[in-house]
Amino acid sequence: MTNDKSRLHDNFRKFAEIDRNRLDLLARDPGKLQLAWFLRCKIKMLVVLDGGSFGTADFGLEEFLTAFDTAPAPGVQFDVTKAHFGTDAAADVQNFTFAAHDLTPYDVIWLFGVSSFGSIPDADIGALSTFMDSGGGVFATGDHEALGVRMCGKVPRVRSMRKWHWPNPGPNGEPVAPTGGDENRHDTVWDRGAGVIEFDDQSDDLPQKTKVKMYASPHPFLYAFQYRYPHPVLCGPDGVIDILPDHAHEGECYVPEDLTASFTFDGVTIEEYPIGSSGSRIAPEIIAWSDNQTGIIEKGSVDPKTFGAIGVLDGHRADVGRVLVDATWHHFFNINLRGEIGNPDPVQASGFYGSAAGLDALERIKTYYRNIGVWLARKSTHRCIALRSIWWARWHHRIDMDLKFRGTPLARIPHWELIRIGRIAKDVFGKFASQCQRLQIVLGFVHLELQREILWPIIPPGPLLPELDVEKLRERRADPVSQFTANASLDAVLGAMIYSVSEKFPDEKSFDEIERMYDPTELFTEAAKHGFAAGARATKDVMGNAADVLRNIERLQ
Repeated sequence: MTNDKSRLHDNFRKFAEIDRNRLDLLARDPGKLQLAWFLRCKIKMLVVLDGGSFGTADFGLEEFLTAFDTAPAPGVQFDVTKAHFGTDAAADVQNFTFAAHDLTPYDVIWLFGVSSFGSIPDADIGALSTFMDSGGGVFATGDHEALGVRMCGKVPRVRSMRKWHWPNPGPNGEPVAPTGGDENRHDTVWDRGAGVIEFDDQSDDLPQKTKVKMYASPHPFLYAFQYRYPHPVLCGPDGVIDILPDHAHEGECYVPEDLTASFTFDGVTIEEYPIGSSGSRIAPEIIAWSDNQTGIIEKGSVDPKTFGAIGVLDGHRADVGRVLVDATWHHFFNINLRGEIGNPDPVQASGFYGSAAGLDALERIKTYYRNIGVWLARKSTHRCIALRSIWWARWHHRIDMDLKFRGTPLARIPHWELIRIGRIAKDVFGKFASQCQRLQIVLGFVHLELQREILWPIIPPGPLLPELDVEKLRERRADPVSQFTANASLDAVLGAMIYSVSEKFPDEKSFDEIERMYDPTELFTEAAKHGFAAGARATKDVMGNAADVLRNIERLQ
């Protein structure tokens, strides 16, 4: 019994943050194991400030933090710890240092760098480096010039994905950051039609429009069959997130030329851009750009320019943590979200709360915040989210009442039924997840070879299919048949996952083979294979029917 209890504890801890009393109860009573499905997996986040506040002040993060009151998926919740280098009434940890704090429980560390002088000690950078190489995700931002350099300027990966140094290059040749006061600054404040763009228009209800990178298959003659998608952090339930709050002097994200550097801090050595499973070094990329605005600007005119607003690094491809950098913390502070306190202009005092369009924009921006938290989370947390999402979809009332082959072995379920349930499940997922998130959940269990043979070039290489070798597959082209096969297969894969749960768990009170269900790779990978086969059979049926129709038409001519 002791060994069984230990094994159960290990399995539970692997996929969820569970209250110890409930865990002991489940271990003592295996008949209640089904309750584990409803326990939440947590995305544990540490938000760190070295200036500003977590409260209601203009340069506070209170509005940003409200985004995490909304769960990113059923059975998933954010768990936020707030830490301040100094003292702040709303902080959970005062006088914080990275070296003195246990970072291992966290999925994501958010670095909001305000101070423009000096650097945190090597012991702190060593602790952050260990966290990153153990799979933890890091977000980092500052503002114009050297704002943020103290906390972020020497952190590997972070230091070379965003410009932190001013007025001179950094100690390792890092480029100079944009200025805050002349025509070389980055000014994204949009004109609200008042004749002049005021500095305080950063606090109105009008966001800036960004240019978002779209990943697409290279088949120009079959554009109708081209699949296009943004990076998952910019993929919302209602479409592409192509807006951000605006500001009169933003920083800049970029892609470094040298990916070979390594650093040692306090005895911890970190390879900045390690080699991934494809055999090449993983490299950052810019996924959104901002434009300098033109017109009559109160702060002064600026040179026309497009610059990097958001940069990412998919460290999971090399079994290290992911990184995301943003051009400015003004995309997150209260003054740019809820308005400037005491501003006599009612529009500038209300921010996005000033209009229905502003509230809609604010919700899209908060989706970006939540997407960051999810995308940066550890691999094990992503697996937890996928597992809980598929389980939740199985017991959603629209699916539960419509399973025509409840409890039937997966191998005996017709392919058309898998596709039908998969399409219902796709709509159910759409209530809380973007198309990118749904595809990530599904593709996480799809064998790489199936991705190569069937999904490319329908779904092009990128954050959803990062392992594919573009050069080897460049000659492939999409066509209507492969498009139908891919879509039918993805629907059938999701349907097969739903039915695989139904087969193992005919009802909520009877769980068979509980240990297998804590290894979703085995169960859902098999379901994915079955789903792809079902999609191929569906394509064959459609093509056969089309051939019959064509022959009948020819007989009538």
